[in-house]
Amino acid sequence: MNFKKLIAAGAIATLASPAFAAFPEKPITLVVGFGAGGGTDSYARALASVAPEYIGRQPMIIVNKAGGSGVPAAKYVADSKPDGYTLYLASGGSFYFSTQFRKAPVDPFKDFKIVCMVGRLLPAVFVHKDSKFTSAKELVDHVKANPGKMRYSTPGRTSTWGIAGLAFTQRNGMKAVDVPAKGGSPARGLLIGKQVDFSVIGVHLINGFQDQVKALGLIYPERDPNNKKIPTVKEQGLKLLEVFTPMIIMAPKDVSDKRVAALDASCKKMTSHKAYGKLLKKAGLPAKYKAGPATSTYYKGLAKSWDPLINELKAASKKNKK
Repeated sequence: MNFKKLIAAGAIATLASPAFAAFPEKPITLVVGFGAGGGTDSYARALASVAPEYIGRQPMIIVNKAGGSGVPAAKYVADSKPDGYTLYLASGGSFYFSTQFRKAPVDPFKDFKIVCMVGRLLPAVFVHKDSKFTSAKELVDHVKANPGKMRYSTPGRTSTWGIAGLAFTQRNGMKAVDVPAKGGSPARGLLIGKQVDFSVIGVHLINGFQDQVKALGLIYPERDPNNKKIPTVKEQGLKLLEVFTPMIIMAPKDVSDKRVAALDASCKKMTSHKAYGKLLKKAGLPAKYKAGPATSTYYKGLAKSWDPLINELKAASKKNKK
């Protein structure tokens, strides 16, 4: 073999080595910390439906590890091999809040690198379909005029929507009795059964229940693209704090920046695919992409703005135990 052929053979061997292999070379696993059929799972399956086109024709496998508000699933991913093949689809609000009210074995900022944001779940103020209130402003004015007499449901006091409800009532000077349920659907059920006067739950939960409940206002600065007729509370002159749950893809902290960037670039293409948006729209969920670095900064800023509410809930919990 002459010198040129030797060099060529060496170059081919080098490019074929694992260090220079194309990524990905095998399926990517996306872990979801909640059961099938929920909002987070819907985002994951919408991504998986278009992913092969952008990850070298490899499939994206969805693994549901429900329980513990997603913390066990997050721990599983954080402890996985840091090669970019095992990722976590975090319900950002739920993940952060679930690590603040108990000693958690995993941290959303210390144990992960942010790949990107692929969507968001937004809260809204709901009333029964038969309610006399036609706007969030009317409801707020009535609650303020009748302190302590109105009841409202949320999926749980330390859930994202429970904290969204606390923020909304506080910011607008409302004194109402919160009735925590065990999840969004049960909270909506309390409203349908007229056991509460209003609810603070995810706006997507209006899907299929328009004949039983109505949303008076979205607790977010801009309208939801899938529910454009629902005005924001801001439009109605009410105050708000952004408490929602961004859908964030995370990778173990030791995954290389190069692979995280490659995954981010692929996710950007996935979220712009028409089929992705169509599937989410059917589920009443909005598609919203934000690049990894921007998402990281944004998520940290949100967490900082939520901390005063978390501290208040912690203080109230300690007081109740005395």
